[in-house]
Amino acid sequence: MSQSVTAKPSISLALSSSGMFSPNRIQATAVRMLIVVMALLASIFVEGFASLQNLSSILFVTVSVGVVAAGLALVTISGNLFMLSISATASISTIVFASVLDFGVIPAILTTLFVGVILGFLQGGAVGVLKTNPIITSIAASSIIMGLGAWYSGGRTITSDVKVEWLGVGHVLPGIPNQIFILLAVLIAAEFFLSRMRLGRELQLIGINSNTAKLSGLRIQRATIVAYVIAALTAALSGVLIGAQSSQGNLSLGAGLDFSAIAAVLVGGVAIAGGHGRIYDAVCGALFLAIIGNILLLKGFSLDIQLMVKGAVVVASVMLGAVLTRKRKK
Repeated sequence: MSQSVTAKPSISLALSSSGMFSPNRIQATAVRMLIVVMALLASIFVEGFASLQNLSSILFVTVSVGVVAAGLALVTISGNLFMLSISATASISTIVFASVLDFGVIPAILTTLFVGVILGFLQGGAVGVLKTNPIITSIAASSIIMGLGAWYSGGRTITSDVKVEWLGVGHVLPGIPNQIFILLAVLIAAEFFLSRMRLGRELQLIGINSNTAKLSGLRIQRATIVAYVIAALTAALSGVLIGAQSSQGNLSLGAGLDFSAIAAVLVGGVAIAGGHGRIYDAVCGALFLAIIGNILLLKGFSLDIQLMVKGAVVVASVMLGAVLTRKRKK
């Protein structure tokens, strides 16, 4: 009884320090403002930006990264930095989805998501229960997952005759892909878990101060495992969405999701040290980066330049967060 009584005040006290003027909230608000400003300026000065086809392209990019970033944000908020097996999980998910698609769309989706849950549970168990290093664990997991994917597929592209355009490239309205509703559902569910469920609030306290969380009797192991399971589940879901676009899967389709999701989380305003941030911050970060990448593409910049600009944006966001945190401490 004493542990549960102690835990509730600890959660409330720790989370109350994350107000509207905290460094991550200032950064998150700035990103939202920049999204509006960039979109308005690009609509005026960048030819083709405001076309329905281009706006749809931006949303597709936002969905594939935003879904993953929503799950990854939980890992970062828990204080475990990043999960570097996201790309591998998404890649093998495209293969699993395509290979089971002949048995029906629902069985293919459920099987793929189940694989994601297993992969997340194993990594979360290693980090939360065995106390392994989260970065090294996810890197090792990525290698194992890619190896399994290569073995299962024989290094080939797996294709299916079943077409699921409504899930992959379908539009409910011109310029608005069906996939955007999946992103919204993930965003709402993950945000509800983080802000409304006790385990989600415990997850935030663990990220703020793991020692305090342990002394307060919080469920550190369970929260960590759940964070990794959700992150892997969203990576698998992203793999489903990517695979559904062409009813095929291979190990290259999820390439680059690791960096893109990490960039979205950091740029959006989720604290790299853990404990602070919201799920919609990460999704806004994904939209912000998608708009920047689209503008650069329309202006004719090469992929190398696009990567350098995105990298510079990530570095600038981390530096801004550090400066704001230092000023607040003073």
